[in-house]
Amino acid sequence: MIRSLLFICFLSFLFSAETLSDKYLNSIDVDNHLGSTLSGSINIIDQDNNTVELSTFFSDKKPTILVMAYYECPMLCSMVLNGLSEAIDQSNLIPGEDFQVLTVSIDPTEGSNLSKEKKNNYMQNYFSDVESDFWTFSTASSENIDIITDELGFRYSYDENTKQFAHPAVIYILTSEGTISRQLFGVKPTSKDLTLAINEASANNISSIYNKILLYCYRYDPIAGSYSLVASNVMKLAGASTVLVMLSFLTFFWYRERIVE
Repeated sequence: MIRSLLFICFLSFLFSAETLSDKYLNSIDVDNHLGSTLSGSINIIDQDNNTVELSTFFSDKKPTILVMAYYECPMLCSMVLNGLSEAIDQSNLIPGEDFQVLTVSIDPTEGSNLSKEKKNNYMQNYFSDVESDFWTFSTASSENIDIITDELGFRYSYDENTKQFAHPAVIYILTSEGTISRQLFGVKPTSKDLTLAINEASANNISSIYNKILLYCYRYDPIAGSYSLVASNVMKLAGASTVLVMLSFLTFFWYRERIVE
């Protein structure tokens, strides 16, 4: 009888633990707020302990890569930041010229000392040869964190048992006006996806035919948070290229005949 009661208590404990875990897991989500514009009046504190408004990042006429994380995160945040750093390094984008990066901590207890330490770490490990001060690591008050996460559609929660934040892995791409242009999900965005997202956020200010071809062949999937190859567009592009090559040959032979005559 006692063994049966102990077994029932053990099952009850497991069920309670699972339910508690599910509570935090179910709170993680990313609402689709593509096209929404963030409030420029939101205050954040940068790694040098300066209070700045988000509007400061919307006046540089370049897209902003925004990452919501926290600096004492034991694993996921570092994976996201590492993945982003690798994607930037592997792309042909120029940090500080083509885009800027902003990280905002979701933990209101973290201060500028932690954001400064985090910035120094990434600048030294990934961007020691980059002269531009393109990446801002910041903290914020609870009120401002709530505003920015609500406007982003970034759902997270704090697990009292583990003393950690449960949050999604997502990178936001903002236009120069602060409008949410793209959401890239996962801990390791590809350099291709990042380049396409930055180009699109640049208000179609695409400087090369290569980028135009990329945007023509790839379509952004807001549900998957990534770009997928559009077969029909590839076929159209291949067909157009074939016609162009044929016309070039015909023009060449026509020109030779005219010279011979």
